[in-house]
Amino acid sequence: MVTIENEGGAVAENVTSHLMTSSAYVTINDDAGNFGTIDPGANATNASDPYNVTADSLTPSGTVVDFELEVVSGVYVDTLQFSLVVGQKHYYIWNPDPTPGSGENMHTILTNLGYAGDYGVTLASDLGLYQSVYVCVGMFSDNYVIGSGSPEAAALVDFLENQDGRMYLEGGDVWYYDPQYSGGYDFGSLFGIDGLSDGGGDLYTVAGQSGTFTQGMSFGYGGDNSWVDHLKSTGTGFVIFTNASNSDSIGVANDAGTYRTVGTSFELGLLTDGTAPSTRAALLDSIMNFFGIGADVGIEEDEELSSVPLQTALGLLYPNPFHGKITISYQIAEVDRNGSIALKIFDVTGRLVKQFTHVSASGAVFDHVVWDARDDRGRAVPAGIYFVHFETDTYQQVEKAILLR
Repeated sequence: MVTIENEGGAVAENVTSHLMTSSAYVTINDDAGNFGTIDPGANATNASDPYNVTADSLTPSGTVVDFELEVVSGVYVDTLQFSLVVGQKHYYIWNPDPTPGSGENMHTILTNLGYAGDYGVTLASDLGLYQSVYVCVGMFSDNYVIGSGSPEAAALVDFLENQDGRMYLEGGDVWYYDPQYSGGYDFGSLFGIDGLSDGGGDLYTVAGQSGTFTQGMSFGYGGDNSWVDHLKSTGTGFVIFTNASNSDSIGVANDAGTYRTVGTSFELGLLTDGTAPSTRAALLDSIMNFFGIGADVGIEEDEELSSVPLQTALGLLYPNPFHGKITISYQIAEVDRNGSIALKIFDVTGRLVKQFTHVSASGAVFDHVVWDARDDRGRAVPAGIYFVHFETDTYQQVEKAILLR
């Protein structure tokens, strides 16, 4: 159902409508909706004559579908636009930080990367609507304390333990000082983090760690405060960031099996971008990749190629992340049996580093290529995020691969 408002000065009589979309994932079974008569300034819904829409079962969760609604009343015709997300949205950012710059920046960056999500200063009432939750509680002295007995703490714990959630949590005092002295909930055991001590006001450079998805990253820091908790990884947690000034651990990722987390004692959204891969966009995309969440983003994507035939598909990339080689599998349907298949690999700047060309055999086939992390001139490429771009005459798909050195 859709709600519309009559913003004019006259009565809109016998308002009818026609629902449309160009999405290849969605079928509109009933495109007509009747709103009746709408007085000036009044709202109306098509509750008595709803649209009926079906999303294909293979639609990636979090896919944003754009709709157009043609509204007719007598000689008056208008076209309205709105979007819906299929399945769970990719993320929710809870930003109770009184100085909200970090969370606001993260929301903008994730949106620009193609992820679908929501932002709020209060925690969403139903976290089950989201694949991941980002929590920004800020830095002393303007930080927010998640109380040990608070409903927010209970909801976040339930999201991880009972809903197999993915969570990012940042704050200068959330790991050590708040649980020890401010009545804050201790998230350490869930995140594979042991809060060792309070900070020392010496955070200037945030350094990524070799062998993790932050390898090769280095950021200047412009957060509200450089006094951050010192951390230690425990259990299945592993360090992904240190303070370059003293090698203290300040960021830990954790794969607990049923859920995954990333915890930092600095503000990600207030890092200073450098050269790739040291950008907040690359880092947030890497965190989402670690969470197993993908956005339908591409490089130089052609709208004509967005009509995805389900028989042709880019398959598994394994292992991912990878060190020396990565296998890229794909399936070719009969409709593409005589066509060329283009496999291209781009870096985070959009530069083409490797191109494969393969002519398929007749009929539907399964095939693969192996990339040895070298460019078209045989030179080893640096560690970082790469985009595998797969294209036939009727299909286009982009997936991310993470190279570790």
